[in-house]
Amino acid sequence: MKTQITLTLLLIVSAFTACKKEKGTQVEIAGKWQVTKVETTTGSATVTYTGTASDYIEFRRNDNNELVVKLGDLNTIGSYYMLVNNDIKFGYNGKNRAGKVTTINGSKLEFNGTVEGSSPVVTEKYYLSR
Repeated sequence: MKTQITLTLLLIVSAFTACKKEKGTQVEIAGKWQVTKVETTTGSATVTYTGTASDYIEFRRNDNNELVVKLGDLNTIGSYYMLVNNDIKFGYNGKNRAGKVTTINGSKLEFNGTVEGSSPVVTEKYYLSR
């Protein structure tokens, strides 16, 4: 009986910690970020887009988890979802992506995403700053 109670408490604490981590990352990622560069790899070819002063990505903390993307002539709204372990799902411009936040602090955000259903596989790496 003691083992079952201990195991149950351990599972509850683990679940709470996982949810708390997700919320923390979502809070940290929220806001407007300047685009430093975006690397898009299709198959083995990589194209680098260097951000300009007017380029940004904004993660809004609202009911729709809006993602506002301004890259060159592209100005669109999509959505994003933070998952446990810094996984991220986001979509804009008609494409959904699944990836991972690799770096996040007060002034730097880096994450990647693989375009779902792309053939050949398309991977994007975003470098943002504040």
